[in-house]
Amino acid sequence: MIQEINGFFAAIGEKPLAILEGQAGTSEFEMLRCTKEEYTRRLLQKLPRYRSLPPALIPDAFLQALRHREGELKG
Repeated sequence: MIQEINGFFAAIGEKPLAILEGQAGTSEFEMLRCTKEEYTRRLLQKLPRYRSLPPALIPDAFLQALRHREGELKG
């Protein structure tokens, strides 16, 4: 998931997420949580109108995919 987001960021001229995949001792769930937090922070910087929405209602495909995977891992 991180690679897809970073590929998108590269295509639009943004810096990649500073999340290191495969870092020793880091679970997929923890990586996902960090990715979701950083991505959400950047999204809200670019689209401040989303700040008034609850996070679960932000209409963003990457964010929805991250939440979906988080649900699978919790499940």
